[in-house]
Amino acid sequence: MNLKKNGCLLQSTESGQIQWVTGLWFLLFLGVLLCAALQMDIYRSSSQYLEDALAASNLAAAVVDVEEYGISNQIRIDDPEKAYQRYLTAVKGNLNLDDAWECPNRSIAAGPIRIVNFTVYNVGEEEVEIYHFDEMGTMTFQRGNRGYVTAPDGSAVEATGIYSEISYLTRGLFGLEVQAHKGKLADIVRNEEQ
Repeated sequence: MNLKKNGCLLQSTESGQIQWVTGLWFLLFLGVLLCAALQMDIYRSSSQYLEDALAASNLAAAVVDVEEYGISNQIRIDDPEKAYQRYLTAVKGNLNLDDAWECPNRSIAAGPIRIVNFTVYNVGEEEVEIYHFDEMGTMTFQRGNRGYVTAPDGSAVEATGIYSEISYLTRGLFGLEVQAHKGKLADIVRNEEQ
């Protein structure tokens, strides 16, 4: 058997061919890395914008019962159902949503925004009154011991406040769509300095 035929010989590499192949692989890796960084920046900016809108909406809904504060010196949210309605109005205005609850800026939210959770925490001396509204707007009430109640995001509830969570579809590069959730707890804390 003659192995020295022209078809069986190994081809020699020309000078610089390995460097070109290595350079192309590094260029491909750099492209993938830049796409991933851009994708993360899109998600981060959307998240930050919606977190700010949530905090502002929570504070708009947290109207304190001034009469109760004058009598007992306790901060309480006056009417949870009215607070929920104020919250819906504030979210719609802060995110510039239409009647179908869709954001005109598709880079922030690619689909309708859903209110997943809205909870009012009225913190008293010993207990916490919890008014929870689900996606359908149905309210449930329960009580908890002060110091043992936590919001769904894991934050300890130490003062009267509102927790809300929304769900929305966000679109990234190459048509990638992800269902995202954003929640925020806003406390109303009395300033002790006088």
